[in-house]
Amino acid sequence: MSAQPADDGRMPVVMPEVGTRISLESARLTGRMWSRLIGWKEGAYLLIETPEAHLPAGITTAFSVDDILTVRYMDDGLIVGFRSPVLGRIVKPWPLTVVAYPHHVQIHSLRRHPRLACYLPCRVKLEDIEFTRAVIRDVSLNGCRIRIPVEDLDDLGEETPAAGAAVDTPATLHVQLPEDPEPQVIAGRVVSFDREPAYAMLRLETTVELRTLVEFVGMFTTRLELKDLV
Repeated sequence: MSAQPADDGRMPVVMPEVGTRISLESARLTGRMWSRLIGWKEGAYLLIETPEAHLPAGITTAFSVDDILTVRYMDDGLIVGFRSPVLGRIVKPWPLTVVAYPHHVQIHSLRRHPRLACYLPCRVKLEDIEFTRAVIRDVSLNGCRIRIPVEDLDDLGEETPAAGAAVDTPATLHVQLPEDPEPQVIAGRVVSFDREPAYAMLRLETTVELRTLVEFVGMFTTRLELKDLV
């Protein structure tokens, strides 16, 4: 993104590539949905895929022309966000939603926060021992912290790894993200292993940057002030 932000964090709009994954929040629905940017006409509109949504009683379409959407996407380590009203809907040959082209966007750099708190179910394997009910509790570009319930440790009996023995153990992490057909498989090594009364907490250092995982968590955990961006 080449444009520079103003002092208030706002910046002129620079659209990402067609096909970029975006998150959507509707003023009429609860929760966050995932979609893709299909195209745009500068200064006029954006065209996005209409995501599947679980609609409450009395609502027949995900978005209507009186709706306002909060749109977020990632661009080179920045979370970009804006609000836009829905201009129209296309039903055939594919469900698409047209929203107004924003005048400005709000940005937030993930590089200011090396660790992002989260709660992502995962599977982790330490050599020949696999834990299927693990949870990622924070993530950074170079690793993550994983919580394992004490029941899973107790089930191993004598095979339970001691804190000291677990350090430097090769590990493999499996985590499923929305819209990804297969789980991400991440290799690394254990750099710390601390057992508490109810769980064990291990920190994994990875061999590759966890950019996709950081971007996914950042989309959910980062708060942008979007009051005046419609």
